[in-house]
Amino acid sequence: MCGIAGEIALTKFVPANLERSWPMIDAILHRGPDDCRGWLEGDNRAVFLHSRLSIVDLAHGRQPMHSSCGQVTIVFNGEIYGFKRLRDELGEGGYRFHSTSDTEVLLALYLRDGADFVARLEGEFAFVMFDARDKTFLIARDRFGVKPLFYAIRDGLFLFGSEIKSLLAHPMIERRFDLEVLNRRIHGVLLPDETMFAGVKSVLPGSMMLIDAAGDIVTRRHAILDPQQVGSSHLDPTGAQDAFEEAFSSAVRDRLHGDVDVGVYLSGGVDSNLLGAVMRENSSADHTAFTIGFNEAGYGEADDAAFAARKFGFAHDIEPVGEGDLDHHFARSIWHNESNVVNTHGTAKLCLSGRASKRVKVILSGEGADEIHGGYAYYRHAQLLSAVQDKAGRRAMKEFLSHNGPEDGVLTLATAAKRNRLAGASNAGIPYAAQRAAIFEDLMKNMLNRDFAAATMSNPAGQLLDWIDLNHPGARRLDDMSLSRYTSAVTEMAIYNLSFLGDRSEMANSIEGRLPFLDKRVVDLLWSLPAHYHVGKQSKTLIRGALAKRMPPRVANRYKRIFVAPSSAGKGLFDGEQARRWLSPDAVKAAGVFRPVSVQAMRRLHSVLPFGSSFRKVAESFLMTVLSVHILDDLFIKNFDSSLETYACRRAQTIEQPPQSALTNRQCLG
Repeated sequence: MCGIAGEIALTKFVPANLERSWPMIDAILHRGPDDCRGWLEGDNRAVFLHSRLSIVDLAHGRQPMHSSCGQVTIVFNGEIYGFKRLRDELGEGGYRFHSTSDTEVLLALYLRDGADFVARLEGEFAFVMFDARDKTFLIARDRFGVKPLFYAIRDGLFLFGSEIKSLLAHPMIERRFDLEVLNRRIHGVLLPDETMFAGVKSVLPGSMMLIDAAGDIVTRRHAILDPQQVGSSHLDPTGAQDAFEEAFSSAVRDRLHGDVDVGVYLSGGVDSNLLGAVMRENSSADHTAFTIGFNEAGYGEADDAAFAARKFGFAHDIEPVGEGDLDHHFARSIWHNESNVVNTHGTAKLCLSGRASKRVKVILSGEGADEIHGGYAYYRHAQLLSAVQDKAGRRAMKEFLSHNGPEDGVLTLATAAKRNRLAGASNAGIPYAAQRAAIFEDLMKNMLNRDFAAATMSNPAGQLLDWIDLNHPGARRLDDMSLSRYTSAVTEMAIYNLSFLGDRSEMANSIEGRLPFLDKRVVDLLWSLPAHYHVGKQSKTLIRGALAKRMPPRVANRYKRIFVAPSSAGKGLFDGEQARRWLSPDAVKAAGVFRPVSVQAMRRLHSVLPFGSSFRKVAESFLMTVLSVHILDDLFIKNFDSSLETYACRRAQTIEQPPQSALTNRQCLG
């Protein structure tokens, strides 16, 4: 797991420049503290920069890496699973390896199969590759966007980096918000090719970009979650259960590789419990489990996690989080996340990752299970909202809402009538995210600065639906529950769950996260199953069925709660030093996004509402949005250089001379 950055010259008039691009890797050295190198292509066509977190082949896996013939060069961030099998296959075909790393396997696969090799990969990855034979580039990102990769095109240069701050550190990039994207983010609409910063885009998950010798760019999809596969499986319950357990066991086993210790995040939930159990079944090594221990009643899972750790024979390390403990970490978590947030749970994950990094370099995580296997309560809400509202339907809805609320991601303002208005005459499927955006638009009408509101488009719910129709044809033929899962998986999962709660929190502390629930075999199986396997009286039936064989019934039947940090963990954010800095009337006015009077009114309301009330949670989410937007404005727009000095680690780098590249294609292949 690493950080990558660099320049690609799209024309001969603006050559790539090594000195100019150095600040890009300086900004993300936290992603790879073990080694840092840069490479300038001999004709000044490209600069590749790499900061390394050494996990596989510690001695010989340095990057940028060149193929055995020196004709193809790569910078790579991520892990390829099952790469040893691929390495053996390529070795039998004649490729001469000089390392045991998965990076060199990518080079060999490309030389044999061309760009189409990307579709064969199982892993979490983002890479940029240069082929000196025809002066072309290949840029690729994994299926769900576990590993980030951003780009910008400026004055004939294609700039790329693992984090947005890497691009903002380049002298040719202007630092300002994209107001349309900011407006969508405030309303909960997260589109995977967008960032909040003008001119900076995200490489789409599951896609590759091809740049030819003339500088022309073509984007292709190499992997996608196919809406037509929903419900296509004909497995009976026993066959589905057996197939899931076999696939998940293989996924975990593949993710235990490497030359460093591997740990696991362990909560009281069914996902992490199954992960820990299967991890133990496939490994006799001494592993450590890491848990966040919230002190507030109703949030702490440390006791349940401790029970599981003892059963699995894992050492157990708990990161305690009490009243106000996350306040002074919040701004740093926003710096690493680069987007607005609605809760301090990502800040808590940042602290947990910091604790884990003292003992391990690799951590297994249960992220992705809820999106793929229907774990969130609001998927059931979407299902109920789309059903015929007869007496039985109303009774089911009343029962559901009596047990679920904002803490579960469920919006009581979502109604069947609003759902039907969004669907219109076509009665196409409506994802829960569109309901949420429509509700937020109503709530935000008196919260946004008038000039900001006038400068941005309205109807974020409609923008989301238009995006789905354009980018995922056929998806809106799905039922609302399946479409809600689909939308979560292809939009907000990469931007929020896999970022704020995953890669960014972990890589801020130089630790690599691995996600067995997003293994291709697991995803393809779960995605093909009918809806009743995912949502009904009980969610995630296959995970619970597998866990029931390994843990007591009280664990396998545990109720799903969304991972959120309690209000007490960030107690001072709305009335302490950070509030005085970023929520004062002057600060709100200077940012120009929200109305000062509305923010102050919400602060007063939040202070008098009782703890645990739904209204307080809504007020808290709004204030967290405001606070995080203002911190982003301060750290990235107004004071980026000083923010780098505060949060980035700096050290000298080494420059690699370009390899000799006068060998023939035939020599390249062997």
